[in-house]
Amino acid sequence: MALTLVSQFAKLLAFFLPLKVIILIGSTGIPHYFPDAWAAFDRDFLVVALSFTTLLFYLVHLLAERLLGATAAKGAAGVVERSRKLALFSNQDEVASQAYKKLAAGLATGVLTALLGVLFAILYPAFLAVMVAYVVGVSAVISLVTQKQPERRVKLQENAKNLIGLLSGGGFLLLFAFMVTDFLLWEGVSFMVAIISLLLSRQLLNRVESMIKDALWLHDKRLQINAIFFTGHRLETGPENPRHRKLWELLTLVDRPERLIPLLEHVSGTALTVDSTLTCRWRQSGLIDILVFDVELRVPGSEPQGFLLKVFDSRHKKAALNEAELLASATGRALPAPELRGVDQLERFDVHLLRFPAGMRVSRDAASNQLADRLVRCWQVVPGKNLVDRYRRSHPFLHQRFSSRMLERLAAVAADSTQRAQVDQLARRFDALLAELGKLPLVVINPGVPRELTFVTDSSELQLAHWGNWTLEPVGADFPLGMLREGRLQQVYAAAAEQRDDLKAVPIDRIRLCAQCSAFETFFNKQKYADALALLSTMLRCLQQLESPQGDVEVASQGRNGELDPASEVKDS
Repeated sequence: MALTLVSQFAKLLAFFLPLKVIILIGSTGIPHYFPDAWAAFDRDFLVVALSFTTLLFYLVHLLAERLLGATAAKGAAGVVERSRKLALFSNQDEVASQAYKKLAAGLATGVLTALLGVLFAILYPAFLAVMVAYVVGVSAVISLVTQKQPERRVKLQENAKNLIGLLSGGGFLLLFAFMVTDFLLWEGVSFMVAIISLLLSRQLLNRVESMIKDALWLHDKRLQINAIFFTGHRLETGPENPRHRKLWELLTLVDRPERLIPLLEHVSGTALTVDSTLTCRWRQSGLIDILVFDVELRVPGSEPQGFLLKVFDSRHKKAALNEAELLASATGRALPAPELRGVDQLERFDVHLLRFPAGMRVSRDAASNQLADRLVRCWQVVPGKNLVDRYRRSHPFLHQRFSSRMLERLAAVAADSTQRAQVDQLARRFDALLAELGKLPLVVINPGVPRELTFVTDSSELQLAHWGNWTLEPVGADFPLGMLREGRLQQVYAAAAEQRDDLKAVPIDRIRLCAQCSAFETFFNKQKYADALALLSTMLRCLQQLESPQGDVEVASQGRNGELDPASEVKDS
């Protein structure tokens, strides 16, 4: 704690002394409110001396902070070692050191506050009274508001750091306003005391603000810190986030479906009649923190209306925006997706309402057949120009994510001369590879759709009810290697080309090359370098066939039609 006090006092003086230097520079002599002993010195000498003293105090502050960091790390390491526990989490040494340092800083700030309180009581008691009144008043208001309105407590916790900074700045402005009023209406204090009080109050409020933020950090990490420092504590799961708990409270919609009436009225633009009935049933979504409900609305004199209600947790905000952006576009209306009837918010969570006819049911088809149907339906849709332009400004395509650093990494891990030769060959033809990928038409790709949200209609038409992770990529990207080995690319391509003219002129080897490159990128990003190296021969074969379609190219581990031989299979991840 002593080092922290030295650091804080040195910093305080380092930021206080420059004001005296400025005052001296702007004066013709030594101001009368400066200490009498300073009158014996020349003004220029005092300016130079105070400037060097400022630099000295700042160096002391930096040195104390450096020593404090080393001491905190050593002290925390000693405590962790004496606890005789296994490693609890990856950055536990950093957490322990930070906790040690923040606790010492908090104690030092408490001592500094007490000392400055005594100084204010001697020099400017009214100033201290205003400061104490402000702190007590703000604390009382926050306590009353959070006790009477528990929902405000959650909001306060979420925005605590911003609120503390706001209150700190407000407190300083209040003290400044009081000081000005004191000078104008009452006797006030001496000029030097006023300046000292104002500067010290600013530094004190800053330190208190930092102390409270450190306390919030310690509170957030309390379970980890207790597990590190105390032998009797184990690392336990923290309490559920209030916002997350509020999401799961929406399960009460099953018993109280009338809460959805404002949402349905807002989406439809018409008020529901009194004799309308509404039912709501929870449906397993297969996605973490995304709730799905079957909603049925019955209005006398008309057919029942079915909806699928999706509620996105706040951490899925991006997925909600992505899905709404796509399904509201002309491209989305052509995709195998239920009609998006409306986008709204429920209890501050993003909500999507999808049309869900009574005949819709979860698809029971085999995964491979389902995936082939999905690919065909997505490849058939030409993405709209506006959607493509917006996506291009936001995200890179497959050929734009490829870089020579990938080949440099693979060259370093290549197991034999054959693989190194393949890496060198691809490096020489890298620009040609990117050019081939850049010629491909774009398609919508929708990975990560769970089985629970994959439906079929009465007419066996596929419908996907989740589009939060969609991307635009060249056709062939994300095509599974397992289906490629089975020779199903030709089938998917032919079915899609029947409905999309710009696919008919695309060589299938170019699409196959894109599928291999997409798998290559996936393997590389997962650091499965051996699997990525195994794809090089196929990629080179496809590239050579595109450059000389009539040529008979011999590539090791290659089977008919440019597919992988079973002997050199790479398992589909």
